[in-house]
Amino acid sequence: MTRNICICIVALCLVACSNEQDTQKTSPKKVSIQNQDSQSTQSASNSALPDASVLYSKCASCHGKDGKSIAPGSVGNVLLASLNKQQVIESLKGFRARTLSRGGNSVIMYMQAKNLSDDDIEALAAYIDAL
Repeated sequence: MTRNICICIVALCLVACSNEQDTQKTSPKKVSIQNQDSQSTQSASNSALPDASVLYSKCASCHGKDGKSIAPGSVGNVLLASLNKQQVIESLKGFRARTLSRGGNSVIMYMQAKNLSDDDIEALAAYIDAL
């Protein structure tokens, strides 16, 4: 009975924290270079960086737009807005690797972080650090 209740709670948290909109990964933009001098040459890699605000929209479902909401079921009452960039990177990489646990609902973070690339994590960490 207790097991069924726990499963229902986790399922409800997953539904509550999910975002109906899929995050869209940015694709590299074509850069046309008309001038070959160093001032007009742009790195194409800059246009391929992930859009942190789009990535964060999923986080905001549980953590709030300003990072000042405590996610349901988390342990320690840690606010995202209180973390620095390095702490966010370490946490997201830990959740992605499933080596970090912050309570019974860590499975939600495992699912959220599993498809994040290192670039996504860097972009999110910088975004959260600026909150």
